[in-house]
Amino acid sequence: MIDEVARVDFEFFLKDGCILCKLMNRINPGCIPEESITWEGARSKQINIKNFLQQAEAYGVPKAKLFHLEDLLHLRHIPRVTRCIYALAKLVADDSNLSDCPRLGDEPSFMQEHKKKVDVPGHRDTKDVLAQLTTEKKKDEKKLAKHSLYQ
Repeated sequence: MIDEVARVDFEFFLKDGCILCKLMNRINPGCIPEESITWEGARSKQINIKNFLQQAEAYGVPKAKLFHLEDLLHLRHIPRVTRCIYALAKLVADDSNLSDCPRLGDEPSFMQEHKKKVDVPGHRDTKDVLAQLTTEKKKDEKKLAKHSLYQ
């Protein structure tokens, strides 16, 4: 979509925010002035990422799907960054003005908000264990009360 080739890992490719700004400009031409997109210095990285986040939100990405500046700048939470890109891609797919753009595939299952329960043989759910312990504690308290000297 932006004719850039990654020569490094995904997170380092996005880290300075320039590629994300170019992506937003491809989606919504001129939304981020080209002269403000720069590769130099930590401050410019912050500005690039902030510009992307502002424009992504303005385009319609829900706040809950946006990442925090530090998630990308300090590589703290790359799955949030990826989730934001997928949310943006869904909006682009529904935008009739961008029908010529390539489509991003389905969101990976590990990024979906609903986590399905996985049954692991030999393991029990924490709630079940706590319920059993609480029941056993009550039984023990009744036994102690029954055998107490102070009845």
